[in-house]
Amino acid sequence: MSALSDWVHARRDRLTWLDCERYVQSVFAGTSECWHEDPGTMVGAIAQAQKLLQSDVLVVGLSGPFSRHLVAGSMVSEVLERDEPRRHLAATVDALVHRFGTHVDIVLECPSPRRLLGDGEPVGFDALDDIATELLDVVRTVADRPLSGLQITCDTKGGPDADELDSWSTVLAAATHYHWVTAIRLNGVTDPSQLDAGLPGDLLLLSQLEAELVPDDRRHGGGLPPAAWTDSPEAGRIVEAASKRGFRFGEIPHDASPETVLDRISALH
Repeated sequence: MSALSDWVHARRDRLTWLDCERYVQSVFAGTSECWHEDPGTMVGAIAQAQKLLQSDVLVVGLSGPFSRHLVAGSMVSEVLERDEPRRHLAATVDALVHRFGTHVDIVLECPSPRRLLGDGEPVGFDALDDIATELLDVVRTVADRPLSGLQITCDTKGGPDADELDSWSTVLAAATHYHWVTAIRLNGVTDPSQLDAGLPGDLLLLSQLEAELVPDDRRHGGGLPPAAWTDSPEAGRIVEAASKRGFRFGEIPHDASPETVLDRISALH
C-alpha cells in the first residue's frame, strides 16, 4: 500500500510528510561527514528518528552523494556522470526500501537543474536541459526499485519560469512511466498569489506557507514552515492550524531543539 497514492486517489483522510534528513543528520548522527557514503549510518539514524516523527513519507536526495563533488567551478554534468556517487545513491535507496518500504513511502528527491547551477549568471533552456538529461540518467539507475514517488525541488523566488518548467518535462514523464506519484516542492513561493495553477505534478509542496495560506485541497501540502519548529509563542498556533489540515508538509530545521520538535509532533498528531 502507498500512502501517497492513496492520498492522491482520495483513499485516505490524512497525510503527514516531514522532510527530516538534515535534522536527523544533525541530531541523531552528529552531522556525520560520511552521511551520503554510509547508508548504514543514515538508515540507522532515520530509523531512530522515525519512531518519534511518524512521517508517512521519507525522502532520499538524488544529489546528496554528488554534493561533495559539486564545488565552485565544477562542471555539473560531468559530476552527475560519476559512477561512485551513483552507486552510493543506489545503496541508500536499497537500504531505505529494505528498512521502511513496507510501511513508509520512499520518494526520490531530484533538484531542479537551476538549483544545481547556483546563483550566478542567468542561464537559458539549453543549459538547464543538459543538466536535466544527466539527472534523468541518474534517476534511471534506481528506477527498478520500489519507490513511491519523485519530488522536484525548486528554489526560484516566486516559482519557476518557463525555461525551468520545460527542463523538468523529461524527468516528470519518466516518473509517470514508472507509476510514481510526482511532487513539486516550491521553496521560493512565500505567498499564495505566486502559485501557478498550471504547474505540473500530482502534488505541490509549499514549505514556506502556514496552513491558512495553503489552498484547501488535496493537491497542496504545507502548513509547517520553519517558524513552526521554533520556541516562539506563535509556533504553537501555526502547528495547531496545520494539525487541522489533511495534507501537512514541512521541513524540520537542522538546528531545531529536539524537545521543541517532540512537542510539535505531539501537537500535530
